[in-house]
Amino acid sequence: MKNIKIYIAILFTIVVVVSCSDETLNEIDTNKNIVTDAPLSSLLPQVIISYSNEILGSGSSIKAGIMSEQTTAVLGVNGYNNFENEGSTSWTSAYLVLNDLNFMKQKATEKEAWAYVGVGDVIKAFTLTTLIDLFGDIPYSESLQAEIRSPKFDSHAELYLEVHKILDEAIVNLKKTDSPLDPSDDDLAFGGDKTMWVKTAHALKARLYNKLSNLDQTGSAENALNALDNAFGSPDENFSISIYIDSQSNGNPQSIRQKSQPQSAIGNGIFNAMLSFTPNNIIEEDPRAVVWFTTVNGVRVAAPNGVAASDFTEPRMDGAIYSKPEFLKFSAAPLPMLTYNELLFIKAEANLRLGNTEIAYEAYQDAVELSLKQAADFNPDIQMDAADITNYMAGALVSPGKDDLTMENIILQKYISFFSFQWVEAYNETRKHDYVTATNPFGRANRMLYPVSEITRNPNTPSEVNFFSIFENSTKLIWAK
Repeated sequence: MKNIKIYIAILFTIVVVVSCSDETLNEIDTNKNIVTDAPLSSLLPQVIISYSNEILGSGSSIKAGIMSEQTTAVLGVNGYNNFENEGSTSWTSAYLVLNDLNFMKQKATEKEAWAYVGVGDVIKAFTLTTLIDLFGDIPYSESLQAEIRSPKFDSHAELYLEVHKILDEAIVNLKKTDSPLDPSDDDLAFGGDKTMWVKTAHALKARLYNKLSNLDQTGSAENALNALDNAFGSPDENFSISIYIDSQSNGNPQSIRQKSQPQSAIGNGIFNAMLSFTPNNIIEEDPRAVVWFTTVNGVRVAAPNGVAASDFTEPRMDGAIYSKPEFLKFSAAPLPMLTYNELLFIKAEANLRLGNTEIAYEAYQDAVELSLKQAADFNPDIQMDAADITNYMAGALVSPGKDDLTMENIILQKYISFFSFQWVEAYNETRKHDYVTATNPFGRANRMLYPVSEITRNPNTPSEVNFFSIFENSTKLIWAK
């Protein structure tokens, strides 16, 4: 695979030239060095990296970590300070990506390059899903149309259905065999492997179906399991960006943010969730804590959410008062977006809802064990000790037996597994279930606030969503508890 620098450095501009009556003047006014078109091989890596870096890796993800209490803000302010501006980057970036995806799809369709069409639609589905999960209702059906300056906000319940339609169309196009042009090295996720993109589409469908378990326990479980049949089938199959390098310009976006301003310390949520499975209430009894949490004078210390003291002096990355996430030191760490490990937890959750306790328990144990094995993947120099994993799995709190397995066991272990870079999904789990209690004095926000730029520009922005209402039941997403 080519170096990521090649692709991030690619710039393209779509130039609209207004005709003049004088042909000579037209020639003079034209800069022949400006790129007036971009090949699909340039567009594809741009939209993939834009999604991973500017949407999933944006400040909204950091805020999701704080709201899920996987992390705590330690800049001397409550995690909800300046909340109205926190979502602006991901909001703006998402619509820029959607616009680029529309352009790429039109170009790929004209060339009958169906693999590009399909991959683009999978990225579109992820972009929309992240945007909806964070904000709820958003402009879609009337968005990105020059003649509509104030697009309406579409219901997030309807948009989840739309995402399934986009994924279904993507699967069809990815399976076509008559495409004259297929991705290769420009595919930064799978190197042109269309089968993996099909599996990724099914994996996202499984996540979306499972998200609706509070609305339809049986139907969501059956639909999720059907989707899993065609999704990732081994620990080596994941949708992840793993080509980052140890650089502040081309590294993991969340690590880069932490190195620039180390605001994220270990939160109460992740600390307490991990303690709940330890026999002696000692955090190191979970071997993941040893590789995930830095120490302060030899001790691992969680920061109180919402009321933490300032902790951004030296040692900045380790924390002088509170422990900080060890993996955020590594700019070359991969950024997972949807993993086989998550699918195992979905399999466990769905089967438990259906009463298939034996299958649920087996999937749960496989998921927890895999989470332990992969806990140090951010650092190639660290390997999890097999004996530590065996001892942890042998604990009665971790492995209660198939007849005593509870949904709380599954969700808390799933929540723990999301700690390494998957804070948006951790935030989703805390809203879908009530197993992780919010300790922030404000509580837990039900969604991000719409950016000020959208509120001032678009009169259709829902006025009922404001800083006070986002803590009330009225602003919960349809799948939230």
